Amino acid sequence: MAGRIALNLARNRLRRRTPPTRPLETADGEPPARLLAQLQRYMDPGARGAPPRFDPRGVSDFERDVLRKTAEIPRGEVRPYAWVAGEIGRTAAVRAVGGALNRNPVPVLIPCHRVVGGDGRLTGYAWGVPYKRTLLAPEGADPAELERLGLRTRYVGSDTTRVYCYPTCHNARRIGPAQRVAFRDGNAAAAGYRPCRRCRPPAAG
Repeated sequence: MAGRIALNLARNRLRRRTPPTRPLETADGEPPARLLAQLQRYMDPGARGAPPRFDPRGVSDFERDVLRKTAEIPRGEVRPYAWVAGEIGRTAAVRAVGGALNRNPVPVLIPCHRVVGGDGRLTGYAWGVPYKRTLLAPEGADPAELERLGLRTRYVGSDTTRVYCYPTCHNARRIGPAQRVAFRDGNAAAAGYRPCRRCRPPAAG
């Protein structure tokens, strides 16, 4: 169900937002069958491959940077808009990041549904929060848990490795209950913890 909805979302956006002269669309306005087949495989349960590559012509340099960085967010994990802004060296451009993702020409392929508010809320999706939930759930990210965690846990650390992560990071999920330390106010670095090299949270709250 989720895969079918995601496929339809991407298909409709490709039809409406991609000029026919661009490589993502055929002369009759349909996305190429090969691209749709790649997307279907990508959304199948158990898929682990990277999303299909796309040609970024027609977007600004800033939008291209935002889209490429967003494409790096792993399945089943989320990052805040501020993370995307920081990763591309534009820490003050959080709202602009949201605008760029709202114009994402290939949603699902570029997983803007994996970008959330700083407080964990599932905000800012072009088709609304219900679709965002629908896309995240089959990837292994519980939307309700994401929002619950976001309101009280900004980072998760291990008191043995002294490393802290975003709560949905693969490494964070491996921390046992006895070793888990929750940081609500982003003061993990001040407490002597270092950022995870995988999910790369900021070094200061």
